[in-house]
Amino acid sequence: MKALLPYLKPFRKQCIIGPLCKWIEAILELILPTIMAFMINEGVMQHDQQVVITYGALMVLMVFIGFGFSLICQYNAAVASQGFGTNMRNLLFTHIMMLSYEDLDEFSHSTLFTRISSDVNQLQLAVAMLIRLVIRSPFIVIGAVLMAMLLDMRLALILIACVPLIALVLTLYIKYTTPLYQTYQKKLDRFLSILEQNLSGVRVIRAFLSQRHASKQLEEAAFDLQKQMLQVSRLSALLNPITALIINGAIVILLWNGMLTLPEAIPAGTLIAFINYATQILLALVAVSNLIVIFSKAQASAERVNELLAMKIRQESGTLNTVPDPQTAIQCDHMSFTYKKAANPSLNDITLQIVSGQSIGIIGGTGSGKSTLAAVWMNLYPCDGIRLFGAAPAQYDPQLLNKLITLIPQTSELFSGTLRDNLLQGNSDANDSDLWKALNDAQALDFVKQKGKGLEHPIEAGGKNLSGGQRQRIAIARGLLRNTKITVFDDSFSALDFETDAKLREALNSYREMTKIIISQRVATLYRCDKILVLDNGYAVGFDTHENLYDSCLVYREICHSQQFGKVGAQ
Repeated sequence: MKALLPYLKPFRKQCIIGPLCKWIEAILELILPTIMAFMINEGVMQHDQQVVITYGALMVLMVFIGFGFSLICQYNAAVASQGFGTNMRNLLFTHIMMLSYEDLDEFSHSTLFTRISSDVNQLQLAVAMLIRLVIRSPFIVIGAVLMAMLLDMRLALILIACVPLIALVLTLYIKYTTPLYQTYQKKLDRFLSILEQNLSGVRVIRAFLSQRHASKQLEEAAFDLQKQMLQVSRLSALLNPITALIINGAIVILLWNGMLTLPEAIPAGTLIAFINYATQILLALVAVSNLIVIFSKAQASAERVNELLAMKIRQESGTLNTVPDPQTAIQCDHMSFTYKKAANPSLNDITLQIVSGQSIGIIGGTGSGKSTLAAVWMNLYPCDGIRLFGAAPAQYDPQLLNKLITLIPQTSELFSGTLRDNLLQGNSDANDSDLWKALNDAQALDFVKQKGKGLEHPIEAGGKNLSGGQRQRIAIARGLLRNTKITVFDDSFSALDFETDAKLREALNSYREMTKIIISQRVATLYRCDKILVLDNGYAVGFDTHENLYDSCLVYREICHSQQFGKVGAQ
């Protein structure tokens, strides 16, 4: 929690004014039972109407003043908590957007979502309670004891004896619940992850009639989550009754002592004031117990948020603003790469050179390293042994590197909005003519015109209102609008039919200055490329034309035979 306190600095005024107002309200609340005791002892018992009216009016005035200060506190608590929550969500989102791919690989989407939403909500609630109750509740407990001591020391000792007992109960509660809340958050992550998988894959689940398996898996995770929460709930359920039992026991003792000694020494009003103070202590301790529950949850959430914020952002320190070697697009010199926490390298001793303007195909089996190679070329993962136009990717100014290379992945991420909005993400300066040209080159022109609304056609989140092939073509059009010197098509033709695939490759020939890297599982997509790189378990086993590879590379020839593709084309 301490690590997050600096983020409350913008709300220092609210964090001062709010508790101060609540403190004044608490003072007024503590004075009220004593005034009531005077009113009963000096007014009611003495049948003095004027005293009753005077003290009664004073009590009403104090109630209204306390209510006003309470409203001011509530307002400041709302401003601080909501502002803190908004700033924290923005900070987390910005931080996540700047994390390296290596760091992001350690978290699932559901985990990140939970930390931005549920965990921040819990911290937000803790901030509100910090302002509203952290000062008030302990002050009420201490103040009630002191006021009771002023009325009658002997009876006050009964209340004083309750405080350490309750403190012991609260300490034990914190000790045992905090680890339980941390475990609960982890199990919540697992539940949300399974839920996300099942919802995103609902079509596959239904196609394979595996609803029962999916439901069972989700039920097990939900039951595990419920079981964990019940453990916490059992302890929480004991907290309030135990504190209430201690205080109510004190009230019974007070009444008993009062009845025995009332005729001799203790006035009725004083005894009633003692009971009020005991009730105040009880309510304050109940609030304290609730605070402990809230802060125990917040502590677990704070650790999860801090874990994310503590991850260092990879600093882009490159300053190079020119291209040293415009003729050599990509050069790899004995390049190897291993993912973080992976046992074996994904790429091994890759050596090759790609001339600017060439069309290069990359093929290989699943897990051979095709997408990994594209990722390290993009500088998504730091890797030695790579040169883009004569310099390491890390040497370039990030703005220049962004203009040099584009990656169009297989998974076509589209965003809610219009077709125009999605295309302009590739190039915000593009005009309508540029957009239509990109759509035409990406073979998306026909179906866009069929939709009837042109560039204003609405796109749902994830492109759910489009087919897989349509999404891919829009993503390709968006990538072409960037018009970078290198464009990597990472299996982004996979959802296209052979005819559309051929037309798209033909259209790409017009981008003469662009170096086109086409990753595909289909030989038919790659065989016309200037050169083809063949990967096998992370090793480059061939880099040549289709004809030469067919003669010299056994792995490539086997791939061709599996797809019934010969040396000069389909058989």
